[in-house]
Amino acid sequence: MKKKIGIICIIILIILIGLAIMVIKEKDKNIEINIEDLASKIAETNAFEDKLEKVDSEMIMENYNFSSDEIEKLVSYQGSGASSEEIVILQVKDKSKLDSVKEKINTRLQERKEAFESYLPKEVGKIENNILIVKGNYVILCISNDNKQVNNILKDSNLW
Repeated sequence: MKKKIGIICIIILIILIGLAIMVIKEKDKNIEINIEDLASKIAETNAFEDKLEKVDSEMIMENYNFSSDEIEKLVSYQGSGASSEEIVILQVKDKSKLDSVKEKINTRLQERKEAFESYLPKEVGKIENNILIVKGNYVILCISNDNKQVNNILKDSNLW
């Protein structure tokens, strides 16, 4: 009798865990982010040593080697070039493109790291400690001087 009750409890627990996972995945799938507003909020914090300016999305598409069949929307802010600081927030057209997009971001980060190593080594630490998160069909990349401030914005936006 005790054995049957134990088995029933285990089965109920497995079902509950499965349901919880489904709810979490469904919530993540239906997420909507106003990428313009989020990028602007992040750029306006004191998390950056450099003054960030909004950058043309076509330039970012080229810099990261993104294709138009991958990216639905994109917004970016970058520093003057004397720093590695930047924000890139994008929405992929399809979740199946996420791995490719993340790979291209990591390639770009490695290229930037190598470029800054020789003339501004301080910036390498910022690149290595970047924030890179995926929520639903969105990717958020931030290279800043103060990740704590950026994380606070993401928490306030219910993205963490």
